[in-house]
Amino acid sequence: MVLFAGIAAEALIYGEAEGGENDENLFRNVCLLLEPPLSVAEMSNQARWSVMQSYNLLKWHKAAHRAAVKALESGGSLSAVIRRIEETLYSEK
Repeated sequence: MVLFAGIAAEALIYGEAEGGENDENLFRNVCLLLEPPLSVAEMSNQARWSVMQSYNLLKWHKAAHRAAVKALESGGSLSAVIRRIEETLYSEK
């Protein structure tokens, strides 16, 4: 899901995703390292599932996604981005 979250975010925000080729290639390479490696059909199914799960999480947590984007745009560190996501999620409850 992590590898496909960028693709899902593009699809959610812009209605389509144009990037992600590097993520898809990395996913394929990881799948081939598994014992036993995933088949092409299994990779395809797993990729679709991962994109949809990522898309749904981002859709369900729009405020946290916006907070992460703002933190990244302001040059925040990874820990600052995570902190903003957590603060947003906890304030929604």
